[in-house]
Amino acid sequence: MRLSRIPYFHLILIFFAHWTAGEPVQYCRFGHNSQDATVDFCLGITTHYNATSDDYDMYLSMQVTRSSALGWTAVGTGSIMAGSLMFIIYGDPFSEHQLPPTVSIRTIDGHHQPHLLSSAETGGADLRLLQAGWVPGTTGSDEVSIAQAAVVCYSCGKWPGMPISANAKSQPWIWAWNDKQEFEEYSDDVHLKVHPYHATDEGWGRFYVDMARSIDKSPSAPSPPPIKPGVAELGASEIPGGLSWMDSIVHVHGWVMSVAFLVVFPAGVVAMRSGSPKSFKYHWALQILASVLLLVGVAIGLLRAHKIDSVHHWVGIIVAGCSLIQIVLGWRHHVLFVKIQRRQWASYGHIWLGRAFLLLGWANVLTGLLLTGRSFSWIAVALGLIAADVVVLIGWIWVSAHRRKQRPQSEDESPLYALQSTRDDYFAVAVDDDDDESEIRSTHDESEPVSISKKDAE
Repeated sequence: MRLSRIPYFHLILIFFAHWTAGEPVQYCRFGHNSQDATVDFCLGITTHYNATSDDYDMYLSMQVTRSSALGWTAVGTGSIMAGSLMFIIYGDPFSEHQLPPTVSIRTIDGHHQPHLLSSAETGGADLRLLQAGWVPGTTGSDEVSIAQAAVVCYSCGKWPGMPISANAKSQPWIWAWNDKQEFEEYSDDVHLKVHPYHATDEGWGRFYVDMARSIDKSPSAPSPPPIKPGVAELGASEIPGGLSWMDSIVHVHGWVMSVAFLVVFPAGVVAMRSGSPKSFKYHWALQILASVLLLVGVAIGLLRAHKIDSVHHWVGIIVAGCSLIQIVLGWRHHVLFVKIQRRQWASYGHIWLGRAFLLLGWANVLTGLLLTGRSFSWIAVALGLIAADVVVLIGWIWVSAHRRKQRPQSEDESPLYALQSTRDDYFAVAVDDDDDESEIRSTHDESEPVSISKKDAE
């Protein structure tokens, strides 16, 4: 169907459905490696108000990375085992019978063996397993299998054990792990061997989730949330309260990179075409400032990233490298241009790399928002700013070109005019000879006239 045939009010409904959708929260621990593997799992959560039951339903997505049939991995609600609603995953990813992973839903009344949950113990909550299966994956150079499971807990606020609140800003959760147990069978009530007792031994731990952030406000029931690869904490933290200094660093990274690519770099391009005698100086000052912001942002991103395993990470590293090359090419262009007063290899390299550089930077602002799970509203704002940059740059280029064409005829007598009329423009993204004139003027004292020999003019 062509877009023009879709009623406008349908498009408005689609837009507001995205706008009101909640942001799934996520907590992951990435510990799998071939030498000294530790616990490796991800939990994603979305909650949704069910008008029929007048309560909140909780949708869970779980992933557990495995390279053997040994052991089990569990996550549970609450800060202690007693009264926790537990989701325990185990199984053999290499079974010749291709059995799916076992997802055992259990609880416990103390420090005992967790037992299989019965309907009489749910207090009115209703739990359903939606999906369970193995998918191949890689961790570094290791071939692994990933257990994927999805569970829904209808009216989960009615759980009689450790409280589960959809509006909690810091809902406690626990996790535990055993990597030694051998299973003779994979029934959902099999006896589980104990995990290491101390958190420092990577046997168990706690984390805290902003459940209120996960509320999906759309009228229809959501799907289980997708797990975002490479994201360790999204609306989650290992300390109560939900915000740690590392979370703040992520925000600093995003703002620094956004200011660099959405404001300062475009401003440098505009400055170069301002027609001012100092436009070249303004240009390189702004570009140096933007490059510093970029390199600081990349350093923060690398500090925060657990591992380099996403398109956003790799593009960020490439963009950082390009910024350094751009500085060298821009300097080399200026030195040669002042000497021979025409474009050469450094000029063309600066032109084309600059185009790719700006496009990659804009694209990576968007991938960063997607990677960190920002809502549709944030992405829409970023797209709007990028579109505004494009419109302003194209408009400014047109104005510069139009201004050059409208110069009085008497300007033909300018000592620079002959040179301008016999060469191409400095920047290919513009069609304005003011750029090169400004650059030439910036290399001389403004009180002294610029002299060009008759030979150069020819």
